[in-house]
Amino acid sequence: MRRAIDIDPRTQDFFKVVIEQRKLLAKRTNLDRTEKKRLDKALKVLANAASYGIYAEMHREESDKEVKILCQGIDPEPYPCQVQHPETPGEYCFPPFASLITGAARLMLALLEHCVCELGGTYAMEDTDSMAIVATEKGGLVPCPGGTLKAGNGKAAVKALSWKQVEGIKDRFARLNPYDRKAIRGSVLKIEDDNRDPKTKKQRQLYCLAISAKRYALFLRDTKGAPVLLRNEKIVENGDEKDFGEDRWSEHGLGHLLNPTDPENEDREWIAQVWLNIVLRALGFPTKSLGFENQPAVGRISVSSPVIMKSLSELNRNKKYSDQIKPFNFLMTCHVKQLGHPPEPIQNASI
Repeated sequence: MRRAIDIDPRTQDFFKVVIEQRKLLAKRTNLDRTEKKRLDKALKVLANAASYGIYAEMHREESDKEVKILCQGIDPEPYPCQVQHPETPGEYCFPPFASLITGAARLMLALLEHCVCELGGTYAMEDTDSMAIVATEKGGLVPCPGGTLKAGNGKAAVKALSWKQVEGIKDRFARLNPYDRKAIRGSVLKIEDDNRDPKTKKQRQLYCLAISAKRYALFLRDTKGAPVLLRNEKIVENGDEKDFGEDRWSEHGLGHLLNPTDPENEDREWIAQVWLNIVLRALGFPTKSLGFENQPAVGRISVSSPVIMKSLSELNRNKKYSDQIKPFNFLMTCHVKQLGHPPEPIQNASI
């Protein structure tokens, strides 16, 4: 494995060793910083692809009309159906194996949810392998619109667990740790570094505005109570610069849009500014002018299939080849809100 790790699959659990060796990279002294990063990435991709991805691999076949295929379901016999874009399984595709991996992950989340609810707590959101548990240093009621409890002032609230209770839940999952304790100590659950101040290492209070599992923003609050989005930070430890935490706002629902001020610019900071305004408004603070509120919501479509190419045939008609839209070209598209329309609808358009 990049000639850095030896594994004997006859006597060792391949995936267990991959995970353990990834965790032990930080302690290795025979690799430089660049090689450690490369090996970390290789181990991560290998673990994900080989333990799950290849068993769920399906190849979509583009088709401009429906085709008849046989489908396998829970019944012993397959049944015929018609689909627009049939899929063929990959070389190692075996969905039952893939379902066991994802099923076990969902079971872990269900166990975590049970532990939180057992203590009367709740969570802001949960996703594939994580949960944002509502917790404060001492625990107790916290105001939350839509909460099922009532605070002293009569407003809706939810019960927050204490930080100590969350630590207790994490420790309960230590018994499920299948790895070598020299590589991965304690629990298979991790309390993210974001919960601690990068300088003092003391735990700090985080806040969350969650719309759904994949639409949320985590933030801190300054001395005046104003929100500050939680971001990746650069810190120096033992003379080395390293990343601390991550940008904790989601791009789900906005990721298909280009930078509204400069579509050619890959910078995604504009999404952070959108989230900050959403949080400011929710907390009753004045919002800030973004400078692009009235700009079109522009996306990009790649001419990546015969079906898309065929839909553009009318635009290409009677044009010289050099002026035609070709495979793998990009088209700019403007989005309107649901049931909306551009301010000045047009009947004829050209690209």
